[in-house]
Amino acid sequence: MSDFLTDEEQAERLKKWWDANGVSLIVTLVLAVGAVIGWRYYQSWSEGRGEEASDAFLGYLEARAAGEPVADLLGTIDEEYDGTAYQVFALLYRASDEANEEEFEEALAHLEAAIDAADLPVLADLARLNAARVLYQLDRLDDCLAMLARIRSSGFEVAAAELSGDVLVAKGDPAGARDAYRAGIEAATEGGRVAPGLGILELKLASVPVEEGAEPDQEGSS
Repeated sequence: MSDFLTDEEQAERLKKWWDANGVSLIVTLVLAVGAVIGWRYYQSWSEGRGEEASDAFLGYLEARAAGEPVADLLGTIDEEYDGTAYQVFALLYRASDEANEEEFEEALAHLEAAIDAADLPVLADLARLNAARVLYQLDRLDDCLAMLARIRSSGFEVAAAELSGDVLVAKGDPAGARDAYRAGIEAATEGGRVAPGLGILELKLASVPVEEGAEPDQEGSS
């Protein structure tokens, strides 16, 4: 990619992408999609178990989608199904709704509760990734990096590396940011696959200034 675009063109494309998507929209989308992925994962893992908890959770989703009051349903989930995956999913959705209103402190509180409640590592790491994104919006950059460092489950490498790069750019560490973006590109192309987000990782890497004496990157040249 970098063979065909000048630095200025790459930076302009990155700026347009960022302006078009909006920071809060990206946070909300990741939270909501993450909750759906987690729900499908657990549904296949524990089919036929916890029918009452499942009914309560699905009732909450239906009421939420219809714009109906959900406080009583959430109270039931929190009180009767505390520590279950259903509570984790409900907390993820609640965090999504708060982030959509740019109430990031409240969103973070729900995500921290989800981390504590999750009994499956992949669900805890899903909540950690979303919590890290919210911490980034709150400009708690060191806390964001610390949260990302706790993620161990497979499948989060690309997103975690990209966010790490964004944080390091904000902290004024271009060398560290470039390393993070490179790690994300490597993860996105591992095994010959091309994971979603590769293009934006290449753009972000190309937009970080190269320190004097450093070798230019070749990741985007293919």
